[in-house]
Amino acid sequence: ISIPSVVTSIGNNAFSNCSGLTSISIPSGVTSIGNNAFYDCSGLTSIVVNENNNNYCDIDGVLYSKDKKTLLGYPSGKENSSFYLPNTVYVIGVNSFRGANNLINFDLTSNIRKIDNSAFTSCRGLTSVNIPSSVISIGNNAFYNCTNLTNITIRKAVDSISGSPWGAPNATVTWNP
Repeated sequence: ISIPSVVTSIGNNAFSNCSGLTSISIPSGVTSIGNNAFYDCSGLTSIVVNENNNNYCDIDGVLYSKDKKTLLGYPSGKENSSFYLPNTVYVIGVNSFRGANNLINFDLTSNIRKIDNSAFTSCRGLTSVNIPSSVISIGNNAFYNCTNLTNITIRKAVDSISGSPWGAPNATVTWNP
């Protein structure tokens, strides 16, 4: 899908559950993208942002804020089993990896400060997560329904954990300051 250039806002749940959607192009005039805009788009492999957009950008088909400090959307149909987060990212946004079942290995950089609500919900391929000492906040349901996640290691006492971030029925959480 190529969104027309006159569009300035993509609403909440705009493309939710569009399993046939494989690629989307966001024009330069889009100034806001709502929550869950690309939720459960199991065929989505690429989110491409016009380079003249002042609010958003993409790196290899992954959606970020323009300053690259917040990862906003990892296409759930992306075939990569490993993902390496750019060093510029401080926040993993709400639902940003939700349903990315092909994702098995994930490298959290030492710059990450916040893992937002439901960030990795239903990432059924994840087996292990190491949370670096830089993380000060983990949101509610951050790893909810990650059924193959068996090991979560936290490198220091996180300042804020909202609700129940784990929700991974087979996971062992290890605090390793």
